[in-house]
Amino acid sequence: MRTEYLKDDNVVALAAARRDRKFPAIAVIEAYWHGLRNGRLMPTRGDVDPRGIGDKLSYALILERIAPGHARIRLAGQHVNDILSMEVRGMPLSALFTPDARAEVQETLETVFTTPAEATLNLRSEADTAQKTLDAQLILLPLKDIHGNVTRVLGAFQVDGTPERGPLRFGIRDLDIRPLTVAHGAAQDGNEKERRQKRDIARPGYWDIRGAKSSARSNVEKPDVTRVDIRPTEAARTRKDEGHIMRPSGASGVRVPGLAELAASFHGAQQPLRVGAQARPGGHLRLVKQD
Repeated sequence: MRTEYLKDDNVVALAAARRDRKFPAIAVIEAYWHGLRNGRLMPTRGDVDPRGIGDKLSYALILERIAPGHARIRLAGQHVNDILSMEVRGMPLSALFTPDARAEVQETLETVFTTPAEATLNLRSEADTAQKTLDAQLILLPLKDIHGNVTRVLGAFQVDGTPERGPLRFGIRDLDIRPLTVAHGAAQDGNEKERRQKRDIARPGYWDIRGAKSSARSNVEKPDVTRVDIRPTEAARTRKDEGHIMRPSGASGVRVPGLAELAASFHGAQQPLRVGAQARPGGHLRLVKQD
């Protein structure tokens, strides 16, 4: 059941109001991400400016996808470091969770990256005789790179209360995954990708894989490739006592000297190296006597 209440003649969701009061840093960072989105499917990594988050920066995270279902922490605020009592930069996001919750975290990360979607995870710390349980919240907001792929996540992590000691690990109480389905943003991203592909094809040196030549190279002919026929001739097929080593020849029909002639000349053969006209269309094997 969804619970709502009235505030200034407006209907406000009670769950959202409680979250904003309990985790104010989460609400600020989420609102900042939606502001960067500005009608698009999602913002880019380059759009994120730490100055826009302000005094809530210590609760922010930047995650990088390293494998399906796995992401490492590229940047983290001081609040996250204090929870784990260590520098968390470079560590996997699963380091924040108990072993029982990590499989669900992997599924959530993969959904955020591939759908894409934004996710909110309500957490609770492990019970301990020396530490009371604390509630926390983690939000994951996808970001695309310069190629249009979702490889980064803007995250926010906040604990309600002050831990007596660390490190703390958290289990998942519940989660909410919201796919990004803004039609205008998806169409805009698709048009941008199509324009980028057309621009790359038009650049010099690029060939359209569909067979269309780029306009910049339209008057440049492709280089001819000389092919050497290594199939035996009819004469070679009828003679059983002779092999069929083919030798390429130039455009004038003059054959190219083989390795045997070159070796003989190098070792000082009595007869000088001669390259005459090809004796017959097929190739032949010539034995050169050496001292």
